Amino acid sequence: MSKEIKLSGGKVVNMRAPKVRDMMLVKDISNDTDREIALIGNLTEKTQEELYELDLSDYVVLQKAFIAFQSAGLKI
Repeated sequence: MSKEIKLSGGKVVNMRAPKVRDMMLVKDISNDTDREIALIGNLTEKTQEELYELDLSDYVVLQKAFIAFQSAGLKI
């Protein structure tokens, strides 16, 4: 499952649903923010640098989509 996410300025990012493998890839990252950025990067095929350059409001949109994927029974 994947979701097309619209960001400001007409940018569109595709995010796929996380898998157990994604969680395993970041299990050794102790900082919560760094771990979340790595996960979102994996799911959107964006580099950390690309995510760092996003406006905070656009990152929050990606963050909410990620959280929705994690929430049981919540469809996005």
